[in-house]
Amino acid sequence: MDGQNIGRWSAEEAIRYDDFATRSFSWRYIEKPSLRTLVKPYITTKTVALDLGCGGGRIISMLRDLGVAEKFVYGLDSNPTLVDLARKRFPDANIIRTELTNTPYPGITRSVDLATAHLVLQYLSADDLSTCFKEVRRLLKPGGWMAIGVPHPMRVIEQAESCYFSRKLQVVRAPWGGVTTSSGLTISDHVNVAIAAGFNIVRMDEPEIAEHGNLHREAASYSSGPTRLMMLMQATDLRR
Repeated sequence: MDGQNIGRWSAEEAIRYDDFATRSFSWRYIEKPSLRTLVKPYITTKTVALDLGCGGGRIISMLRDLGVAEKFVYGLDSNPTLVDLARKRFPDANIIRTELTNTPYPGITRSVDLATAHLVLQYLSADDLSTCFKEVRRLLKPGGWMAIGVPHPMRVIEQAESCYFSRKLQVVRAPWGGVTTSSGLTISDHVNVAIAAGFNIVRMDEPEIAEHGNLHREAASYSSGPTRLMMLMQATDLRR
């Protein structure tokens, strides 16, 4: 499975990824607790949310649990199987099949309060990441929020046995089977692209395992160093 070509995954590959994504150790004990902490303070019953790379909808499910009305959720993904799964699971949400680099994003008719992009931006080059961030910034209300999560660049380099500053496409083993890829961008690359697109970095997190996950048999594989990089960003007011 090639992580850079999610839109071309077969139905079997997409379903295998979706099954893994919702039950994985890293999602349950590292990523989800961190992401919830980042976004929860900014959610109300009137929040309009946009999830980039929504897949089968695990972030949409989390947002709904936090109080976002399903009808106020937009989800973007390029894979037809994952889009179909999300539409069946969340019939009132607005699930749109498109590439994150295909701007302007179609079908988004409301200004967005909160955008999320979890474990999808690592497939984008610096230029494509800039395109994505600028489009999200355009869609967000002034002062709106964006929360992102990517594989920690140090973790990627360790797995790829490569150089941190190479900024080359890295190929690593995919925990759901086969291989996946990461852009090789550094922490500062992510930060600087976000700032240039019109965001203030409010918080960065390198989440540890949540306490209730430390006794899990997979914990040892995630405890030696940072595995995820999470960022909360606020849109600046471009009218100033």
